[in-house]
Amino acid sequence: MSTSTERSTPNLVQRMKYLMGMRLPDSMRDWVIRDATGPGHNRRYFTRGAMMFLPFVVVALLLPSPLWVKLALVAMMLLPAIVFIGGMRSIYLQELLADNDLDPHIESGAQLREHERRATVYAAKYRHRAA
Repeated sequence: MSTSTERSTPNLVQRMKYLMGMRLPDSMRDWVIRDATGPGHNRRYFTRGAMMFLPFVVVALLLPSPLWVKLALVAMMLLPAIVFIGGMRSIYLQELLADNDLDPHIESGAQLREHERRATVYAAKYRHRAA
């Protein structure tokens, strides 16, 4: 049932469900696209991924040991996690968009500009070879 008071941005509960993989209502599709591909999407993605390790960081910092040991332990946890999070970014993005019934191959503005730049360079370099 559609009403004129449908929200275009999620409230706190909806946002938490969204971060856990739940689907948002169709009225929020534009927000999902902006969140997943808009300005700052990489920062938001890495922040969300790093937040999962916050309890482990707190426990590591509470251990009875010198500060350098605590910091080394935190670094040993976070560095591989950040590499893994970065490697899974495109897969996560595709799943997030597909879960919200959007095209899973939507690109961010920066990716679109880079794709267009490469296409222009390619066309300029190989245009004369076309049969």
